[in-house]
Formats: sequence, C-alpha cells, structure tokens
Amino acid sequence: MKLSASLLLLAPLGVSAFGPAKQPKTVSASPPALHAALSPKPEQSSMFNAMGNIWNREVASAFAGSEQDVVIEPDFTLAWLFALSGAFIYFNNLDPSCFNAGQVIPTGDPGLFPGIFAFLHVWFGAFLADRAMRVRVVFTEDRLVMKDVYDAKSGNKLEGGEMSLREKNYVLGGADGWKYENFINWGFFPSVHMPVLTYFKEDQTPPEKWNVGPGAYDWRNNGMVHFFPAFGNSFQIQREFEKHNLSRVDSSKNKGK
Repeated sequence: MKLSASLLLLAPLGVSAFGPAKQPKTVSASPPALHAALSPKPEQSSMFNAMGNIWNREVASAFAGSEQDVVIEPDFTLAWLFALSGAFIYFNNLDPSCFNAGQVIPTGDPGLFPGIFAFLHVWFGAFLADRAMRVRVVFTEDRLVMKDVYDAKSGNKLEGGEMSLREKNYVLGGADGWKYENFINWGFFPSVHMPVLTYFKEDQTPPEKWNVGPGAYDWRNNGMVHFFPAFGNSFQIQREFEKHNLSRVDSSKNKGK
C-alpha cells in the first residue's frame, strides 16, 4: 500500500480525540429539579452521539446558561465535517477495482495529492475534536475565559466537573481571560448557523501586540483580533455575547470606512 493511503488510515489511531467524553457540569442558578430535567445528559457531549445533534444545536442551547458562570457545550459538528470530508476525498479517488476486492473497507492508492488532502482533513478533524473535548468557553460574571477539563501537568481529566484556567493560549495569544468592558466587536464566520471560526476583538491587550497574527491585516488597528475554531455551541456563545451587551460593530454601516 502506498504512503498516502497508509497515512490516512493511521491518522486517527494516535489521537485521543475520537474517544467519548462526559460533559463538565454547568453551574446553574435554576431549581435543582428543573435544572436536572432540562440539562443534557453527560453522554450527549460524546463526539459520536453529537452526530444526532448537529442540526439541533439551537434547540439544545435554549436551556443552557445561568446567572453565574456559564460553560458552553462542546460542538463536534466542524470536526465531523472535516473528518468525513477527508474520508470522501480518499474513497472518491480510489480506483474502482478496489471496491471489488472483497474487502470490508476498500483500501488502495488515491494518488499523491488526494492522499495528502484526505490526510490533512482527517488530521484537522481530529485536532478540532480534541479541542472540543478538552477546552471549554466559559462566561463568568465579568469576563470571557478559556478553561481546560484536563490537568495541564498530569494530562488526566479533572474530577467532578472541575476545570483549570488556561494561563496561556498560543492560538489566541496571551492569558485566556478578557473583560467584557474591553470588547470592541464579535461575530461568527461564515455565520452562527454554520460556524467555522468564532471571532472577537478587544483592547485589553497592550497596543504593541495588536498587529500580531491576524491583527497585522486589521487596518483599523483599534484592538487585538482573536479567532478560534467553532468547537463550542455557537448559539450559546451568541446568546452570552448578547446577554452581556458586548460591543459589536455593524459591518453594513462601516463598510468602506
């Protein structure tokens, strides 16, 4: 078997992203009985069970959140889309004779470039699934923070729904905590209904760092630009942004300025 096909088949095996994971508990101010009835069951955060909830994300978000810390539910939609796209690229470029060889799962050589593209799609899907299982977007009383459900030193999952604060995020830059009063803009690309990236801009970060990363292409230069993959329920995130009255620029009114 050629190298490209081997890489595709081996890609998911070394990644813990495809194992099931229980969802950390959401802090709630609801009456215990009502909260228990409305809260999603722990196994619903599993990547495999998430397949049935891809088109029900908005409905599921209706009962999420509280007057205290709000933990956004993980969303595996984007991870599944990339993983399945990789599988489609791989099998769609196999020679038709591979499907008549009597194998349960046809294998063969899809070609160099299709094999690379398929591997990268599966790899990125595994990365997104790993983020969805490990990282939680949390809205506290006065700020947005990123927390980890695994211990940074031991690598073990924290017990009892506990989470550790991510002190430094190399994708977003700086400490994972931004006060609401410093928000300038936020949004979802391409949309909240099918998000690939979640975006926000803030001026809490020192101005000398505003042109780092995607900020280098921001001609306004009025804050730090942040993007992170849509591994959290976008409808819940949108609702929390709006609940805390976070500043948002109307792109239609600012077009061309």
